[in-house]
Amino acid sequence: MMDESNAGLTPGRLRNACPEALPTMPDETPTRYRAILLFGMPGSGKGTQGAVLDQLPGFVHISTGDLFRKLPVWGKLGREVVHYTSQGLLVPDDLTVRIYLRHIRILEMQELLIPDEHILVLDGLPRNYQQARILESYLNVIQIFHLKINNIDRAILRLKSRALRENRPDDTSEEVIRRRIRVYHEQTSATLSAYDPAIVFDVDADQSPLAVHCDIVNRLRVLENRHLFESTPENLTAPRTDTLSAPAAPR
Repeated sequence: MMDESNAGLTPGRLRNACPEALPTMPDETPTRYRAILLFGMPGSGKGTQGAVLDQLPGFVHISTGDLFRKLPVWGKLGREVVHYTSQGLLVPDDLTVRIYLRHIRILEMQELLIPDEHILVLDGLPRNYQQARILESYLNVIQIFHLKINNIDRAILRLKSRALRENRPDDTSEEVIRRRIRVYHEQTSATLSAYDPAIVFDVDADQSPLAVHCDIVNRLRVLENRHLFESTPENLTAPRTDTLSAPAAPR
C-alpha cells in the first residue's frame, strides 16, 4: 500500500517526458477529464471493480475491452479489432485512442459525461507508454489503482469462467490468455513507472471482490477528504509541458 501522507503532490502529472514523435491526433481543443486508472493483468478484476464504481454518482466507467466487443464485427473498426484480439495481441495505439475519443464524444453529446461533474474510471487504457503520452492532453489522472495478483492460475481460471458466462471467445484459449498476460507485463505494467508514484495505490487482487472494493473505496474517501474530486479550471486544462517519464525496462 502507498503511504497516505502524500498530500500536496500534484496528481495527473507524468514525469520528465522524453522528446519523441507522437501520433497526430485531430486538430481540436481537447476536453480534459479527471480520471482514475485501473491497472492489472487480465483476470485481476479490473472490469468488476470498474462496473461497481460506475454505480456511484459522478463516476463513469469505460472499459476498452467492452468498447472493442461492442463494435459490429462486420464493420471496418470491428474487423480490425478482432484481427488483433483473436490472437491475444493489443489493438494498435492509434486505433485504440480513436475508438475511445469517439465514445467520449458520444457520451458528451448525450450529456452523460460532463467535464466539471464526472470522473472517468478507465479500465484498459492507457495500456502502454505511447497511449499514456497521447492521452496526457485528455486526462488528468488523480489516482491509479494497481490490482496485483500473484496467482496466475487463478487469474486464468477467472478468465475462462468469464468467457463461458459472458460468451467472450477471446478468453477461451489458455494460450491466448497467457500471451495477453505476457504482453501486460512487458508493456502495460512497465508504464506504471512513468507516472508519479504518489498517485499509484497497490491493491491485493487475490482477495475477494468485496475486499478489493473496500480497499478501493477507503482510498477514494482519502482523496475526497483532500478535495481531489472537486473540479477547478486548473485540473480541466491540459498541462503546458510533458510530465511523463520514460518507462522502466520490463523485468
